[in-house]
Amino acid sequence: MMNQPAKKSSQQSHRSAGKPVGNAGKPAGKSSAAAGVRNTAKPKSPPSQTVRERASTPFAVGAASIPPRDASVLQRLADEVAARRFTTNQIHAWQREIYEQTLSLSRLISRPNFTKVGRDDLVRMIQMYDERFFAGKILPTARAEGLSFGFSSRMTRVAGKLVTHYPHGINRQRNFELILSSTLLFQTFEDVDRPVEVTGRVCRNRLEAMQRIAEHEFTHLIEMLIWNSGNCNEKRFQSIARRYFDHRDYRHDLITQRERALIKFDVRVGDQVRFYHDGHNMLGRVNRITRRATVLVENQKGERFSDGGRYVRYYVPLEKLTKVQP
Repeated sequence: MMNQPAKKSSQQSHRSAGKPVGNAGKPAGKSSAAAGVRNTAKPKSPPSQTVRERASTPFAVGAASIPPRDASVLQRLADEVAARRFTTNQIHAWQREIYEQTLSLSRLISRPNFTKVGRDDLVRMIQMYDERFFAGKILPTARAEGLSFGFSSRMTRVAGKLVTHYPHGINRQRNFELILSSTLLFQTFEDVDRPVEVTGRVCRNRLEAMQRIAEHEFTHLIEMLIWNSGNCNEKRFQSIARRYFDHRDYRHDLITQRERALIKFDVRVGDQVRFYHDGHNMLGRVNRITRRATVLVENQKGERFSDGGRYVRYYVPLEKLTKVQP
């Protein structure tokens, strides 16, 4: 889901495309909203074990001399972004350079279908895009206001997002967060074999998918930085994404956990399943699939849900479930 519009408020989020770690059958606390049978709390997930956090890579151009949200600076950027065009061959050549440089410079990414990634890798990648396509002018201007990068293991359907914070009001200095989903990246090109497209372009491996998502979110950053508005479903966004990155669409079809559950384990929301917990054979119904399956097991001492029944929730890895045939 790479096309969700944002509403102006104290925070705006532009989303581009979404497994807690634990033992099979671990009872869940009162913290998840489930499909079908629902309550109002949201689940808490431990951080991903495959993402390393380090101090960000320094930007090529310092931001100290750029006043935050300077109208003249933003207008010059707007004019340049609107006017500049590249040939398809040039775009693809620079994208390939960034691909090769990422493999060469990263401490964690050792192959295209990498199993570890760090925040530094994302920062470096975006910096290389800025230097080649925008003469290194976007990131220093954004950094003058406030800019951070990261990965999220909780994003199980959305591949990336650009969040804009307004700590001092809508017309004052902003803070930007550019975030990619580690969950979607790592479960794609893993155990479900099918072609994958991101932004309308076929991706052959995880690194190419990361590049396309990063390009999409960088386009959101450019729009929010310069115009303080943006929507990937609209003409201006799509023009920038096409002219600079050869994007043909604004959506992704990375492997979601629901698709993986269906294809590899034949498990859907609503299915009755068995699993073992503390040596006991448990019977329940799949109520939600995110990083793990949320299984509701009937129990008179459990929490009351909207269907009138009482259930205890268990967060169970998909591979630990056995589907009960009707």
